[in-house]
Amino acid sequence: SHPAGLIAKGHLNDPCTYCHIVTSTTHKTLRGPRGGIIMMRTDFENPMGQTGPKGEIRMMSQLLDLAVFPGTQGGPLEHVIAAKAVAFFEILQPEFRAYTEQMLKNTKAMEAAFLDKGYHIVSGGSDNHLLLLDLRNKNISGKKAENTLVKADITLNKNMVPFDDKSPFITSGIRVGVPAITTRGLKEVHMPLVVNWLDKVLMDPDNESNIEKVRKEVNEFMLQFALYPEM
Repeated sequence: SHPAGLIAKGHLNDPCTYCHIVTSTTHKTLRGPRGGIIMMRTDFENPMGQTGPKGEIRMMSQLLDLAVFPGTQGGPLEHVIAAKAVAFFEILQPEFRAYTEQMLKNTKAMEAAFLDKGYHIVSGGSDNHLLLLDLRNKNISGKKAENTLVKADITLNKNMVPFDDKSPFITSGIRVGVPAITTRGLKEVHMPLVVNWLDKVLMDPDNESNIEKVRKEVNEFMLQFALYPEM
């Protein structure tokens, strides 16, 4: 689900080469509507031996269709189906490759900026669009970091890290991703600035005036990357 957009453009290994069935969300790096997709390369008889009303072995595609409806889904949402079609069309365009390539560049630039400031990145770095930071050397929990950064209009989420000694509701880490800011138009040259804002807040999380200052800087900066420039 998370790296599907990168997989679609060949930046990461294609699971369809090895798996009979692959599922993914259609949001996240595919940039489509909130929803999902089930993919199968070649249909085959279901290995569980489930049969139809006439005793015939059902094909796996039939079981999947029945599991979706009536198994788990009611009436289909036509506007979501249409939005998925638009997203899939966009993925086929050259601009989408440029988008995924920029995501990877932004991740590497952000990675370097975090390392320069002494942050611990789990696995030492990233091969996709996400960075998982272990904040234990910064003396702040993931929950505290998430709740403090949102006050500065910086959105990310808490995340557990390997050998975490805190509960899943607190955590010792945060997960930082670049797809949204890449879509807005930010390039690798902007990543040190983004990391600097995060660092300012995380290093002084109880300083409300500092948080408000960062919030204003963030919003003023993002005015040049408007969601709808034509409006």
